[in-house]
Amino acid sequence: MSTISNLELPTELKRRIERVAKEREEEPATLLSSAIDSLLSIEEAQIAEVRRRDATDTGEISSNEEALAKLESFRPSRRNPLPK
Repeated sequence: MSTISNLELPTELKRRIERVAKEREEEPATLLSSAIDSLLSIEEAQIAEVRRRDATDTGEISSNEEALAKLESFRPSRRNPLPK
């Protein structure tokens, strides 16, 4: 479903859009739609990553030994322990 949207763009940006659309042999609206979709995909991925990191960041600082012990606690039991 397409709708008409009006955007106020700087003159130079409008010229660039028209030039690139002409080179690609497509309508400026198609170029803009594709560019906006690509940009939003990148932005959404970055936002999701920031939220994921915020959710896992406890603010605690651990020594290397503590971090390795924590990682080891997630492993299933093994017959032979990992070499040190």
